[in-house]
Amino acid sequence: MSQLTLKDFTPDPQRLAVLAECIADYGIDEGNSEWTNNIISKKTVVYGSGVIAKQGEIVDHNVDPKELELCQQLADQVCQIMGNIDVGMGSESSTPFQPFYIVANIDDPIPEKIDIELIRSKFAGTIFPPATITVEPLEEAGIWWSEVLEDADGSEEEEYLQPWREMIAWFQTQDAFKDTVFVRIGDYNVFYQGQYNEDEFPEDIGDQGCVFPRFAVGLSHHGSLAGIFGFTVQT
Repeated sequence: MSQLTLKDFTPDPQRLAVLAECIADYGIDEGNSEWTNNIISKKTVVYGSGVIAKQGEIVDHNVDPKELELCQQLADQVCQIMGNIDVGMGSESSTPFQPFYIVANIDDPIPEKIDIELIRSKFAGTIFPPATITVEPLEEAGIWWSEVLEDADGSEEEEYLQPWREMIAWFQTQDAFKDTVFVRIGDYNVFYQGQYNEDEFPEDIGDQGCVFPRFAVGLSHHGSLAGIFGFTVQT
């Protein structure tokens, strides 16, 4: 049986590094702004269990070590499928996906599916409030897949799409998951979509930034998320 260590219950620099590019302000300082030139709060901390929170917040840790081990294994497996394939999706940067998981506590409510509300909850208020979020089935359809196809255009399309299709198939055949999705947080071209009134923004809102999370995850039967995380750079 796996044993939990202090690392699982304390801020973990390695887990934070997965989100780091979506947090950095890239030299633009706006004082106390949480979202200076980016999409995830500068106050973000990530624990060894993958749980996301804000600095200074009290976080309950009641993780089943078997669930943590399962999520780590699942994230590593699917990351190996994608290898060094760039996230792409219109990105101006070449970066691969990384293993990603957020392990639920034993006594957390267990959702039936992954939706926008669950994503905002799992990110614990760290997502830039006006940011659009799309949650789509992990299949060859939707906005996310159209962006993959755009990247494939003009290249050896079947060769380019093969790891993406293998990734989709892997998620769809995992008994550990009750739901699988692709999530897009932020979009440079449709950032506000008329959903928010600027008068309602927090006072410490900065600029939208240009590094937008893109990730594929499954929902475990115990309410955890596991998969791969990357980002697209749009300026």
